[in-house]
Amino acid sequence: MSVKPASLSVRPVGRRRISDEIAGQLSEMIIGGQLKVGTKLPTEAEFVKKFDAGRSAVREAIAQLREAGLVESRHGVGAFVCSPVAAAGFKIDPQTLSSLEHLRQVLELRMEIEVGGASMAARRRTLDQLTSIKEALGAVKGALEGGDPAMKEQRAFHQHVATATNNPYFRDLMRFLYERIDAGIAEDLASSVLRGDGPQGIKNELHTIYEAIRIGDPDMARRAAWNHLLRTADRLGLRGLQGWEESRMTSLGEVKIPVCTAADLNPQAPRFTPPPGATDCHAHIFGPDAQYPYTPHRTYTPPEASEAQYLHMLSSLSLSRGVIVQPSVYGRDNSCTLDVVRRHPETLRAVVVVDEDISDKELEQMHADGARGVRLNLLFRSGVEVSDVRRIADKIAALGWHLQMLIDVSEFADIRDTLGPLPVETVFDHLGHMPTSAGTNHPGFQEMLSLVADGKSWVKLSGSYRITGQNETPYTDIAPFAREIIRANPERVLWATDWPHPYINVDMPNDGALLNMFDDWAPDAATRDRILAENPARLYGFDTPRS
Repeated sequence: MSVKPASLSVRPVGRRRISDEIAGQLSEMIIGGQLKVGTKLPTEAEFVKKFDAGRSAVREAIAQLREAGLVESRHGVGAFVCSPVAAAGFKIDPQTLSSLEHLRQVLELRMEIEVGGASMAARRRTLDQLTSIKEALGAVKGALEGGDPAMKEQRAFHQHVATATNNPYFRDLMRFLYERIDAGIAEDLASSVLRGDGPQGIKNELHTIYEAIRIGDPDMARRAAWNHLLRTADRLGLRGLQGWEESRMTSLGEVKIPVCTAADLNPQAPRFTPPPGATDCHAHIFGPDAQYPYTPHRTYTPPEASEAQYLHMLSSLSLSRGVIVQPSVYGRDNSCTLDVVRRHPETLRAVVVVDEDISDKELEQMHADGARGVRLNLLFRSGVEVSDVRRIADKIAALGWHLQMLIDVSEFADIRDTLGPLPVETVFDHLGHMPTSAGTNHPGFQEMLSLVADGKSWVKLSGSYRITGQNETPYTDIAPFAREIIRANPERVLWATDWPHPYINVDMPNDGALLNMFDDWAPDAATRDRILAENPARLYGFDTPRS
């Protein structure tokens, strides 16, 4: 008797290696339950047609699934779906959870994993994911207030948090744990929820987790998840989970935000003479602390880097102009950045951080103060979605501003489709922020180059120490990337120090050495002059430099 193969709806193959893309899509269908255990897969010829791929790619994809234990081949019959749980070789038998010892062990496992997940979600969640978490929280509160233990709603809340890590392995692992735990102790959990102040406690605990994820505080999210799981253990009568766990949760609040190394305040003169109007297109000013306090939700604490120190650096390198970029430690409070730029209207410009709710009047005032662009952090998505990018672009288009993107081009799919149609010019920070180990042929880097070649985007030759595999200047592994960017379209390239080089994990570079690296990348004087002076004048609205 023949077995009818599954009917599949597949996505077009993307930028990954074709076999990896096919295997990834099929793996998602198997783990997500779209392809049930025992289902016969389509034939090789059908896969070739569905994915518009070669037979070798299909065979390699099936081999990957077979090696992962998700598929088994039956001679003369075809390939069939196996159980993803069996393939993983890891099991939790719900029947054993009636034992307090086993239940405690599973909750300890969940504690160690889920605490980290809440922290990841605080850093990586998108606005859509945050909305889903908020809606799930509302469903939990509604069910509890109606006298229901809200087991299904609580599970959905935690699953939305797991999804917000944007790590599919974590998401699927948490789904597995929730299913096994629910199957083993659903009745005990339900009754524990409704005892005493259980409903109010759960509402408060989950609300705290949501708030930490909303404001993007990973340490607060970690502590909130830890507290919720400890209280869950309390409600189940497992007070043995307290002790070192309680003290560890307390110590998490004492973790210090790392303090950055200060910049080298003795910059060396470069070995060549920059042209009139030469511009440092990316730098930050920090402090004084008393006047410009940092956000408590920052990832680093910079030492003071003053206006006077920055102007000294520019003078030492024979640079005439600078662009002050709003750093993350100030959030959306652009006061420090704009106060400095306002004092130097002829020689400084600003790139600010705003949200989509900013008014036209506020933007116009920022323009008068010297702002010429908005910076968006898409490196970890940071709650910013593609739709937000478009809304902000629409708001700033009339001012002639640009969008400056902090983005790893190796991890952001569809760069051209996302940024190409925007009504404003876009600027890539730090050479695209892709590790040099990925190579210049990486599809993401090539997409960025295509936007530059077409005149739709700019790239800053800056922050090379953020992507190098080396510890000291000159970072020779950066040269092929910089030269490819310049070759793509030298009229769309900028150079910058990234002074005072906050939060780096290599030896502090001297700014003169960084400028000398640029001389290696662009030995032609006319090209150097265009990148250092003529291009910044066009983008930031400086007066055209005179030779």
